[in-house]
Amino acid sequence: MNAYAAQPANVLTIQQLSKKFGSRFAVQQATWSAMSGQIVCLLGHSGCGKTTMLRLIAGLETPSSGTIQLEQNTLWSEHAQIPAEARHIGLVFQDYALFPHLSVLDNVIFGLKKFPKAQRETIAKQALAHVSMLHHQDSYPYTLSGGEQQRVALARALAPEPQVLLMDEPFSNLDHRLRDQIRQNTIQLLKQTETTTVIVTHDPEEALQIADQIILMHQGQIIQIGSPKQLYLQPKTLFAARYFSSLNEIPTRIKQQEIHTVFGKIDLPEHANTQDSLVCCFRPHQLRVSQTPSENALPASVVSSSFMGHAQQLRLKLRDHDLTLLAQVSHLQDIQPAEQVYVSVNLNSCYFLASDEQSPTASSSTQAAVQV
Repeated sequence: MNAYAAQPANVLTIQQLSKKFGSRFAVQQATWSAMSGQIVCLLGHSGCGKTTMLRLIAGLETPSSGTIQLEQNTLWSEHAQIPAEARHIGLVFQDYALFPHLSVLDNVIFGLKKFPKAQRETIAKQALAHVSMLHHQDSYPYTLSGGEQQRVALARALAPEPQVLLMDEPFSNLDHRLRDQIRQNTIQLLKQTETTTVIVTHDPEEALQIADQIILMHQGQIIQIGSPKQLYLQPKTLFAARYFSSLNEIPTRIKQQEIHTVFGKIDLPEHANTQDSLVCCFRPHQLRVSQTPSENALPASVVSSSFMGHAQQLRLKLRDHDLTLLAQVSHLQDIQPAEQVYVSVNLNSCYFLASDEQSPTASSSTQAAVQV
């Protein structure tokens, strides 16, 4: 591999972007970038600012401060503003926003006004062929399924060859049985066309499946940015750790440069702040459950058991501690409610994170994680 090979360039760059509605920040001091051909997911609960961020990039909202840059062009700063229609950005709304009185073909043609009239129909048909909807070119939106409408909206957004495509919860209105297949087809198309895409979603599983980069938001602030593996395996805060799955949280105490838990102790890393109140966190699948006693395993009783198809979810009460834990085990173990089991966890695979009251959302709290 050539060490001097060109690296993918940043297509979209957001710097210190903020948006206030009255006294409330919907987006606060956001800084991030998207590289060429990358799929970026803005992830977070409803009201966290992710859709506002999308609308700021599209030009549908005016920032309070900061800059938005598309390659070498400044879309918005205090000194330069480019209107939405001149930004070379495609947008797929959550409800698709197709014109009911226009045919599928005319819906796609509508977005091609910058092209010569003689070329518009050809370009529109090529876009529909890309999403396997050319055979519906004379149909009207109301005759199409939700998945078909989504593909038409995608064709309309991609036909002008935008530099960046923005998608607001594009799969949330689809039937659950079809969602995975349509999502997979859409991502495959975006990868084939090397379209730089920013997708808003509240679904952590969806973000993990489709994103090259995830931007996790809460209350207008960016909590963590990274690859899906980084956010799932290396969460920087309790909020980030909790967002992607159920989480077991047990108290700790720091004594003589060691972190003590009910499952044993581990050395305190040199960079850790001994003033922090740390929580030991691990996901249900990390809890080892045995039906026979073993060294360092704690006795627990099964409070409840839920069959999940590929796995069995257990709610466990530690016998000698006021702690209830979740575990995921193979359904082949056939563990029953009220049964006594023995549980343990590898402390080296746990996260030791600052407790909520110390660092709930602030970006500075990213320094509170202790990776052991």
